[in-house]
Parts: sequence; structure tokens; C-alpha cells
Amino acid sequence: MIFNIRRYLYALTQHLHWLALALIPLATYLLITGIKADRFTLTRSLQLNPDYPVAVTTSPVDTVSLKSLTTAPNHFFTDPLALASWRRFAETDPGLAKYNFKDKNTMLAAIEALSLKIVKENQIQLSYFGADAELGLQLINYYMNRLLSRLRAGYHRQTTAFLNSNNFVPPEHLQIDKTKLKRTEHQAWWRGERLGAATVATLLPFIVALIIIGFREFLDPSFKSGRQAARYLNLPILGFIPSLDPIINNLQEGKSKADHP
Repeated sequence: MIFNIRRYLYALTQHLHWLALALIPLATYLLITGIKADRFTLTRSLQLNPDYPVAVTTSPVDTVSLKSLTTAPNHFFTDPLALASWRRFAETDPGLAKYNFKDKNTMLAAIEALSLKIVKENQIQLSYFGADAELGLQLINYYMNRLLSRLRAGYHRQTTAFLNSNNFVPPEHLQIDKTKLKRTEHQAWWRGERLGAATVATLLPFIVALIIIGFREFLDPSFKSGRQAARYLNLPILGFIPSLDPIINNLQEGKSKADHP
């Protein structure tokens, strides 16, 4: 048993380059994932007065300003009517069939990827940042349409004097320009979520290399020691003839030094 262990360890020292080759799958995986975009930012913008009235879904007459809505956008994203309508829409869309939006955690994870803010004096920006660009596009379009719908409703809930004094854009002019979608792709050489795949890409080839080295060594019929030969031939060992290579090498080195003092 000890002999076989030593034999295997010796084989490992002779095939260390095989173990180095086992790192190629890991390097390939890290290179591909580092080059490929795995996060996306999608943004739609709307030029509008921040004081524009937005209808409140919990009241038939109340409104809040667009500026107030952007300070607490979660109330807009998690509105029960909006969520129910989104779930119905997602069930009919083939691209969203892989998501179970009836699950609360799935729905909340999608909403957390959204943001609504004022980036300039009159520019409202609705953005998505996440791993699924198709999902992001659907969410952006859905909530932008919902925002425009509530803006139109909010406009009609105000008095004529209030609307004229603030010079608000009429609701029929509020439309999405579908040609204006800003998309940014993000790459990263490493993310924590890749640890599992990277571990598999490291261990699996390494284990396969160890197994191949073992098979190669133990399927080799050549004798590895004098004792092994003696057992096979059933003969006693009378002596060993040492290798002359070290002596020859030393003689050649000594001759070389003598020729070039």
C-alpha cells in the first residue's frame, strides 16, 4: 500500500504540467464571464415640470406632485393596482414566462431594480439596473405608461386656475418616445455569484487530471523498482547497478571547467 502511494506521488511529480492544464477551464470561464456583459442599465427620460400633479390611486380626487412622487418612488412601484396589472401582463408575455411574479420575493426583487428620480430641473428619469435586459425593458415601458396614465388623471383633477398658473403641458401631449431608450452594458471580471461555477471549473478538471495520472501510472506494465521485478520473477535480489548518469555529468562539468579556467 505504501509502495503504491509513493508510486502515485512520484507519478504526480512527473506530470505536474497536467495539473497546470487543469486550470485552463477556470481561466476560460473567468475570461468569458469577464468580457460578456452581465448587468444592464436601461433608462427612459421625460421632460416635465416637477410640480405636475399625479393622481393618487387611493383617492378619487387627491393628487401629489411629481417631485413628491420621486422622493418616495416605492409607493408608486408597489401600488397594489400596478402590481396586479403587471402580474396579468407577465402571464401573457412569453419572454417573462420564466418568472413567477405571484411570488412576493420575485416581485420585490424586480421592483428593487427600478428607480425614479429627477436628474435635472425638468427631467424625470425612470431606470432599471439588473441582469435581465428584456425584463428591464418590459418594466421600464410598463411603469412609464402607468406614470403617464396617472399624470393625465392628475391633470384632470386640478382646477383650471391652478393648471393655467403653472403652465402645465396638456395630457394629450404626454407620450413615450420609444426611440429614446438609453442602454448601458456593464462587465466585471469577478462577482460573488460566480464562486460556485468557478469552484466547479477548478475542482472537476483537477480531479479528472488526478484520475488520469493514476490510471496511466497503474496501467503501465513496466517495473518501477527492483523489488517489484523480484516479486514478478520470484527471484532474490543479488544487488543493484547504480546509474552512471550523475558520475558522467560530474566528469563532464569538471572537464568543462578545466578547459575554461
